[in-house]
Amino acid sequence: MTLVRYIVTPVIKSLFKYSCEKVKLPDRPSIIIANHNSNLDPAMVSLGLRKHFYFLASEHAFRMGLVSLFLKFVFAPIPFNKVKADPSSLKDMLARVKAGYSVCLFAEGNRSYNGLTGHIPFSTAKLVKMSGGALITYRLEGGFLSTPRWAKKRRKGKMEGRVVGQYSAEEIKSMSANEVYSIIKRDIHEDAYQRQKLNPIPYRGEDLAEHIEIALYMCPLCKKTGTIQSRGDSFFCGCGLSGLYTETGFLEGENLPFSTIAEWDQWQAEQFTAMVRNAGDEPICMDKDQKLFLIKPLGESILVEEGLMQINKTELKCASQVFLIQNITRYAVVDRMTLTFALSNGAMYEVRSGTPRNVLKYIIALRVIRNENE
Repeated sequence: MTLVRYIVTPVIKSLFKYSCEKVKLPDRPSIIIANHNSNLDPAMVSLGLRKHFYFLASEHAFRMGLVSLFLKFVFAPIPFNKVKADPSSLKDMLARVKAGYSVCLFAEGNRSYNGLTGHIPFSTAKLVKMSGGALITYRLEGGFLSTPRWAKKRRKGKMEGRVVGQYSAEEIKSMSANEVYSIIKRDIHEDAYQRQKLNPIPYRGEDLAEHIEIALYMCPLCKKTGTIQSRGDSFFCGCGLSGLYTETGFLEGENLPFSTIAEWDQWQAEQFTAMVRNAGDEPICMDKDQKLFLIKPLGESILVEEGLMQINKTELKCASQVFLIQNITRYAVVDRMTLTFALSNGAMYEVRSGTPRNVLKYIIALRVIRNENE
């Protein structure tokens, strides 16, 4: 971690105008839990905590060439798979805490698309209880507006990091899992737009709206999916809707019913959920020119086929490959817009796209069809 601070600190401060409270933590094994909005979040947390720790990293982070080599060399992260159950990750993490080390995890498991802290699995609180260690909560602010998950380019504004709470192992032991869960949700919750309303900060850059269609998949005027397009700082739909993404992150437009991506996302999720529930046998949504990859155990990607991806109430189809919904055991989004899923036979696939498109709608469709909660 000392190496990271010397090498990465000036880079992060320059790129993101990042500042953090520097806290020297007691020498005790801890679970550090933070929110997640940037690929450099592990380094940012490390700059604020004068303490060595390991962190959990999604399996796909080990398939990024030189970046992966850097992560392994500097952080020695604990790999976990978003779509395949892997008890070895849990065992590894608990073993390191039992051995006196600290481990950091980003409880949402995914970067936010809308500026709000995402769903946190209840199992996170159970994990903290099982570890027998202390709990440290850390909140990163400004990350969504600096590097929106959907965006084509980074923008420069301001980022901050701070320790929100420190809870001793004895305190955690005396709490119920529900109490620990409430603490985690409260401490790391971040609402980028509420913070901007209280203290507006410009996040300047080029082409601020480009690829916003990765986050926004339903038009509020014509209610069609996949029709939003973007160019420069603007976004539009063929039905006549148009708007501007401003330097403060708010949306502006004469016929635009929403001023934030968070508001738009809540509306489209409700609308699309109802659409899935009321769907017949016809495709619910589709995207052309998709690439289906088979992911081998050691991370090798094998291109299977290219073509149209679509989903209905019984199957997900990509080109000629058909996957029954009942056989899809887990699914998630990795990077900006890659759909990954695992089958009951253990096979794992990814669907990638060379053009911006939204995959959250497929996640919602799968969740509704399988009658699952987040």
